[in-house]
Amino acid sequence: PGAKYIFLPELARKLDRLDRKKPVVVYCASGYRSSIAAGILKRHGFTVYNVPGSYKAWTAASYPVEKPKAPGRGTDTERT
Repeated sequence: PGAKYIFLPELARKLDRLDRKKPVVVYCASGYRSSIAAGILKRHGFTVYNVPGSYKAWTAASYPVEKPKAPGRGTDTERT
């Protein structure tokens, strides 16, 4: 809940949208882009956790996933 989607090429430009006082958890489909994102965030003073195995591993383990609401009704996640 409360996840924010930030497209990797825009991450450095949008760091001000994240709270440096809170840990940041990153993931992507396979783990490659999230590793890059974790490096960028660490260089800017964030505490970062990269989900091992990323989104594929998370869903394979049947952990909960919050999905966007139906179009036109807002979303549960914020695309920033």
